[in-house]
Amino acid sequence: MEKSEPNESLYQVFVDDNFHYRDESHRYLDGQFATYEEAVEHCRAIVDGELENAFKPGATAEQRFETYSLFGLDPFIKTPPGRRVDPPFSAWDYAKERCGILPRAATIPEA
Repeated sequence: MEKSEPNESLYQVFVDDNFHYRDESHRYLDGQFATYEEAVEHCRAIVDGELENAFKPGATAEQRFETYSLFGLDPFIKTPPGRRVDPPFSAWDYAKERCGILPRAATIPEA
């Protein structure tokens, strides 16, 4: 994806790194979208990718979320001036939801 300068008239998806909590030097603009729905879909794809990468067979929902909350990417949406979305997208809330529905490791029958 080609990186561009922020366009204040679009919904901007920025990404923070949970491993570097509150360190804005690790923040970057990951995409700009005409609609809020497109921006949310992009954020969800980022979180889903992080959860897939951190998936460990047999991990509980709580363990998967803990790994995400410590090391995963945390996307958020900056809305254009004068537009408000209530409630705003929360990557952590979405990750909690997804951790509960990601498939668990299949049981392998003993030989």
